[in-house]
Amino acid sequence: MSAEPGPEKSTGGLEPAADSTGERRRMIYSPPRSTPIVGRVRITDDVALYCQDLGDGPPVVLLHGGCMSHRVWESQVCALVESGFRVVTPDLRGHGESDKPVSSYTAAMFADDIASLCDALGVGPVALVGWSFGATVAAAFAEAHPDRLDRLALVSSSIFSDVARTASAGDRENDLPIEKMLANQRRNRPRGMERFVAGMFGGETDEWTHRWLWSIGMQTPMRVAIKTLENYVDPDADSLRAGLASLDVPSAVFHGARDNSATLAEAEFLATDVLRNGTFVPFEESGHVPFIEESARFDDRLVAFLEA
Repeated sequence: MSAEPGPEKSTGGLEPAADSTGERRRMIYSPPRSTPIVGRVRITDDVALYCQDLGDGPPVVLLHGGCMSHRVWESQVCALVESGFRVVTPDLRGHGESDKPVSSYTAAMFADDIASLCDALGVGPVALVGWSFGATVAAAFAEAHPDRLDRLALVSSSIFSDVARTASAGDRENDLPIEKMLANQRRNRPRGMERFVAGMFGGETDEWTHRWLWSIGMQTPMRVAIKTLENYVDPDADSLRAGLASLDVPSAVFHGARDNSATLAEAEFLATDVLRNGTFVPFEESGHVPFIEESARFDDRLVAFLEA
């Protein structure tokens, strides 16, 4: 498993240019390690993941949330590369610019994809940072591949939250139970994605940030979005809890005080009662995206955790 061969190469991290049809050309190539990878890496016979592999140093893998892509981590990539880390940011299967096959899209499958990607890139053990559904994938990775982890950070995780099973969470834009989110996606995808993005923030946010995340979300096909969100209906929390509880690596839980996917108490429980070597890092001014809402502080705390 390796980066796919092809004529195009990275030009300093720029996205592929659009051709005459308006479609972006995929940069698929097999560079030496000294060259940053910005393109697609084949992990199975029928699936390639888009990823950026930048910098040199201890490897850090950043996993985005459901219906998002590697682009949400732009600030963190800059901070980590400047701090001397090798940073790998993939688009999960079905998301962003990765392949979107007909498959089950379970957390376990995503976790195995990341293990295969690490094999293809020749990295490991890794520090794994997962946001939202990416945190669930990170927990599944920890359960299946504990020997491949150097440390673990879970951001805005709702693994042990009751949100997925809440029958009446109200009709507020930022407080939707999973079943209602699924219904919104099926009924009116653009509006459903608008509500999905609106629920991420703990306070007022500029329109352009909303538009940016909405445009990223709409890259994920409806069938993939629904299958990914369905992981929250039955997250198999007991199995994930056992995997996390058995970890013996430095771990951290980053969580916004205004995050409606899980309370601060639930996040702190995850850090102090489930993880054996966990640290709790709250963000008082943030909702579900502290790495955007309090990006400077988030970057500082993440770098400090990874350097400790």
